[in-house]
Amino acid sequence: MSEDSHAGERPLSPLGLAVRFYLGLGAPAKRGSFARCLLRAAPAYPLELVQALVSRYRGASDAPEGAVQVINFRCARIRPAGCDGAFFVKEFPRHHALHDVERWLRCSRVDRAWRAGHLLPRLGVLTPRPVGTAQARLETRAVAEYLITEWLEGAVPFPQLLKGAGAERRAVLLQEFGREIGRWHSCGIYLRDLVKNVLVTEAEERRGYWLTDLDGLHPLRRVTRRRVLQQMRQLGHWAKPLRREEAKMTAETYLGEAHGGGAEEIVQALLLASR
Repeated sequence: MSEDSHAGERPLSPLGLAVRFYLGLGAPAKRGSFARCLLRAAPAYPLELVQALVSRYRGASDAPEGAVQVINFRCARIRPAGCDGAFFVKEFPRHHALHDVERWLRCSRVDRAWRAGHLLPRLGVLTPRPVGTAQARLETRAVAEYLITEWLEGAVPFPQLLKGAGAERRAVLLQEFGREIGRWHSCGIYLRDLVKNVLVTEAEERRGYWLTDLDGLHPLRRVTRRRVLQQMRQLGHWAKPLRREEAKMTAETYLGEAHGGGAEEIVQALLLASR
């Protein structure tokens, strides 16, 4: 997916994001069903592809050897034979009755991730392009949902990139990431487990910071002091050991020109978490 693939669409404001997100607007889809499996696909993809990917993930088709690679718990990369790109599949199982209510109201975790994947790029926020979703009944008769997105070739999790960086590159990465977190927060975007769910792509002209795991997104959620410090403690944990100069630099780029007295509190949160 190119970073300018949404360039022709009208930009959104944070309020516009929230309105469209909660009303379920701005995420067009084709719908269908196959063998009691409800399918949804983005306009650029056929429903048959979504069905085939979910079947391969569930082991219900004879995928070529190596086509399905488990990433972590309930997540996999699938590279269909004869297809140029790969796809990411994530399973959302039913844990309790509330999930059934969320599905009925069309605000389940899959629904939230689907809408966010369509809408966030219109705020200039990078996220993998959504491909489709599926809802299917398991052998236990419980209902599971699946989200499929494009796979980001060459993307590296931000904590992994940070750990392997030298001193100079590490300083640049921390500055960039502090600036990105500040921009996301200013757009009303707050994800609880932010740092480990950011992927980084490298290109000749720039680095791209991509948000993933969008099922926990609630636009315009108030980014309180407690939430800011929680986010910084996460960053400090993954960046350890963190020097004071690095923490100060990160705090100031997060806050921008108006860093004021809040910078020292962020610095302390970063340093304590990095011990």
